[in-house]
Amino acid sequence: MISIYETTNQGQKTRSLIIECLAKGELSREDLVSCGLTYDQVRRQTKNLCIEGTIKSRIENGKRLYKIRTSFTHSSVVSA
Repeated sequence: MISIYETTNQGQKTRSLIIECLAKGELSREDLVSCGLTYDQVRRQTKNLCIEGTIKSRIENGKRLYKIRTSFTHSSVVSA
C-alpha cells in the first residue's frame, strides 16, 4: 500500500466499518462520520481505501462522495 499512514489493527477495523457503511450506497465524509467515526479516521482510511482500489471517490457540488468500486471484466474482441 502506498500511504503515509501505518496500517494498524484499529485502522483495519475502521476500513471495515467504512466498507460496511458504503454497502448501503454512495456516502459523503459527513455521512461516514455519522457511522461512529471521527473525521480524521474517515479522511485517512478513505484515502487508503482509494489507493488500494477498494473504493472510489468523486466530487459533486463541492462534496466528496465515496462508493465501493465494483469489479468488472474487460473483454476484447479481436477480428482477423
